[in-house]
Amino acid sequence: MMKTLFWNIRSVNTQQAFYRVQMLHRHHKFSIIALMEPFQHFRHIQGFRRRLGMRYAHYNCNGKIWFFVYDNVDVEILQDLEQQITIKLLFQDWNKSLMVTMVYAKCDHLERISLWDSLYNLADQMELPWLVGGDFNFIMNEDEKIGGLPVYLDEYEDFAFCITSCELFDINYKGSLFTWCNGRAGSDCSFKRLDRMIANSKLQDGFAHMEVQHLSRTGSDYAPLLLTCGESSHHIRKPFGFLKFWTEHESFLEVVNQAWITNFEGDDFIRFKLKLKNVKSALSAWSKATFGDIFKQLTVREEVVRIKEQCFEEDPTPMNRMVLQQAQAALKNYVHYEEEFWRKKSHMNNFAEGDRNTRYFHSIVNGRRKRLQIRRIQNQQGVWIEGESPLAEEACRFYQQQFSQEVDPLDFELLQHVPNMVDQDTNNQLVSMPTLEEVKKAVFELSADSAGGPDGMTGIFY
Repeated sequence: MMKTLFWNIRSVNTQQAFYRVQMLHRHHKFSIIALMEPFQHFRHIQGFRRRLGMRYAHYNCNGKIWFFVYDNVDVEILQDLEQQITIKLLFQDWNKSLMVTMVYAKCDHLERISLWDSLYNLADQMELPWLVGGDFNFIMNEDEKIGGLPVYLDEYEDFAFCITSCELFDINYKGSLFTWCNGRAGSDCSFKRLDRMIANSKLQDGFAHMEVQHLSRTGSDYAPLLLTCGESSHHIRKPFGFLKFWTEHESFLEVVNQAWITNFEGDDFIRFKLKLKNVKSALSAWSKATFGDIFKQLTVREEVVRIKEQCFEEDPTPMNRMVLQQAQAALKNYVHYEEEFWRKKSHMNNFAEGDRNTRYFHSIVNGRRKRLQIRRIQNQQGVWIEGESPLAEEACRFYQQQFSQEVDPLDFELLQHVPNMVDQDTNNQLVSMPTLEEVKKAVFELSADSAGGPDGMTGIFY
């Protein structure tokens, strides 16, 4: 578990702000604390570090960003600029490295250009998990503000284009949408989301649960941002999903045929269901034996190509060239498999065959996973429930009430008020059994990459 606090403490009585940070740290045990605009002399940073019990403290070149790091973390400062400071952290407990960029952006959009440029340069060679957070002094769109002066499209685009180009994504948050308030009354009051936490896909993949909490703006214009990252507490069984590239293998049809011809008792629908179940089991075992873990295999094939290239450079014989070409062909196959896998997971159907944008597909999948996570629900009493076990219990209780009824309804008077919109001839057509040709036409019009039901079998299988 890693916890991080980012907070612009402007307009706070400095001692009160530092006291609140100390109280929060006692409760959460932060690995990283970043403070913007502390309005305190630099010499005080070491005294505050000791009160926090942190091992490392530093401020950027103009003293607008202070940060503190916990004991078991090694720190390397990579960039120390006016609007951001970027550090590389090595967590000794996990033996993992992490890049963190702490931002305090200028208010003027022209002055922010140098900040966007520095992020572009960092992203260009970024290979580690990367967290970017702080006060960006700007919003992503018009929905992130209430009141105040209008914001122009070109300023939106600079911010959005930078985040998209750097392949960074918003981390889910709870609490108020707005992280800043000008504290005025009536029509002069203004709210904005000026602070945020964003991360690349490597960081999101490294932690199953990532969430930002916008804490209360106690005594400050700005809300503290509390980031919590934790590993998954249990293994989730993955449902079967038919993969399109299976159909390209020469033994695919034979595997399906051998599994399908098995005889089962029962009516046609039961037999069909059992045959599908048998095919899924056979394909899962066949895929594991034939393709293996495509991501591990891709890494292995890349290493094989690297070695074969080196051999060919040292001894450029026809035999070594043929071996290298074979290794390259095998690598291309697995690159294709990976692309098809992420294309299916991303549900992106508007790309032509041959479009290679695996990283984009992966980003789409990752974003969907984060959006579909249920972090809290509201029960019938209006109380918000959080945590995996309480969420599961409340969901079970809700559906048990929905689907358990002691008394059957006897009064159907309400149905008399429903207008009759379908005549008898149309109704006869609706309830009539479809012909085999109609069924075949419907099945063959299924999307090749989309499953028509929970069995995971896509249109291309049929």
